[in-house]
Amino acid sequence: MIEIRGLTKSFHGNTVLDQIDLTIQRGDVVAVIGSSGAGKSTLLRSINLLETPDAGTIKIDELRVDTARKTKKEVLELRKSTAMVFQQFNLFRQKTALENVMEGLIVVKKIAKEEARKKAESQLAKVGLTERVHHYPKQLSGGQQQRVAIARALAMQPKILLFDEPTSALDPELVGEVLDTIKQAAEEGNTMLIVSHEMNFVRKVATRVLFLDQGLIVEDGTPQEVFSHPKSERTKQFLANYYRDQEPEFAI
Repeated sequence: MIEIRGLTKSFHGNTVLDQIDLTIQRGDVVAVIGSSGAGKSTLLRSINLLETPDAGTIKIDELRVDTARKTKKEVLELRKSTAMVFQQFNLFRQKTALENVMEGLIVVKKIAKEEARKKAESQLAKVGLTERVHHYPKQLSGGQQQRVAIARALAMQPKILLFDEPTSALDPELVGEVLDTIKQAAEEGNTMLIVSHEMNFVRKVATRVLFLDQGLIVEDGTPQEVFSHPKSERTKQFLANYYRDQEPEFAI
């Protein structure tokens, strides 16, 4: 179980996260939606301390970290419990797909090279990249690179997977293959926190949806509750604007 209490972060006097309280149960798939600048990515980056919060605590199972008084050991242990998939893939350009997935297993988890290889091959097979294991990132499409990044995250067997707009850097025709990979990982019982603007995907995959606005969680419920019966006026406005923007500009 993941418990976040009082998580606060400001940039240049602007409060981006305002006393966030959040509990995520094992196996939950929690999607975070909201306008640009609402604090969605900052929330994810604060959970694994890529951003240092001004205040708050993060608890993952028995590990509890006071972000204002954290030690290097606590940061390392917290990051071992999380794995993040970024917008821009963040693969090692000089390493093959297989080597990218093996890297964390060897360096962080201290797994023997041959065992790491087997685990990496297994994860790459799960994301449909068996034929691309020896390809370098420049030889892969954007969708394939993101699937390598997902395989790398899954191989670490984290207690929570963090996805920061995993399809935003992709051409539209490549989005589906990445979303299918995330959906498969969700169906396997992985605990996830997903920042996404793909509303139809969120409705299908998430067990819970949070609407973040001005650093606050203003809506929290099932996809059915949030999308069909939102309580907050701000959520209603956001969804109305989103679906209006999705309407085609032409008719056949």
